[in-house]
Amino acid sequence: MKKATTGLMALIVLTWASFANAHNPPGEFFFLFQFPDNAVPMIDGDLSDWNVVPDKPYVIRSDKLYDPAQFNEAGRGELDLSDFNPLHILGWNENFNKLYFANQVFDNIHNVDREDPARHWDDDNWEVEVNPTHLAADEQNLADEPVNRIAYKWVVPPLEGVYQSLEPIGNLAWLSDGGDFTSYGWTFEGDQFGESTYYYELAITPIASIPRENASPDNIEIYDLEEDDIIHISINNGDIDAPQSDHAYNGFWGTTPESSNIALNDFVLAPLEEGLDFATAVESTSWGQLKSSLK
Repeated sequence: MKKATTGLMALIVLTWASFANAHNPPGEFFFLFQFPDNAVPMIDGDLSDWNVVPDKPYVIRSDKLYDPAQFNEAGRGELDLSDFNPLHILGWNENFNKLYFANQVFDNIHNVDREDPARHWDDDNWEVEVNPTHLAADEQNLADEPVNRIAYKWVVPPLEGVYQSLEPIGNLAWLSDGGDFTSYGWTFEGDQFGESTYYYELAITPIASIPRENASPDNIEIYDLEEDDIIHISINNGDIDAPQSDHAYNGFWGTTPESSNIALNDFVLAPLEEGLDFATAVESTSWGQLKSSLK
């Protein structure tokens, strides 16, 4: 488990430097907004619950996103926003022990026409990778070892009822959408399969370790979220505009320059914000300095 100590937070403020075991992009941190108990978002695809979240340092816009080299080798932030424009916000709550994700994405063509419903990567999708124990890439999901990084992958509208994929452990019923561990919601505005803006929400209970066989809620290790924890998360949106007969990624935009199926971004679980209507905690000096440095 990694912690953003007071000394580390000061170091971030002064130099934006990396620390031991920080990963891609090196030396950069993202932040999860702390929701108080009475303001956690409802997971229904309506992102109005997120309006209270300050823009900095929480909102991740297109200028922070990469298209991994395995796809189009575009530079960071080199999106054509008239074609594709994603935005991400992340949050957490200590009492409910939940991570929350919001994704708003404009797309000129929303593609859902895959021949095999299970091949979610053949359509426009949203992928969230979570490794709460902050392990290096070469320590994640080792063969014959328990799973320590789970990928939550979504493509909507559902095709033949299929819209989710949990990797690498399969779609366990108890871990799937609608259970105690995972909730997902979505809405859209515009032309459902043309120019549109989709809104995705996800809430998960973070899992540190899960057996590869016979996994159940009774034999997993749940990760206990705490303020100033640093965990590994990576987020990607796949953009496919071509029809099924000629599928190829128009872009695969995410928070890490690495390929998909990895969690390498450092996300800090932020303290409660001062000055918001529901705030009950006083922000630390280091947190105030950090936000000031990002303005």
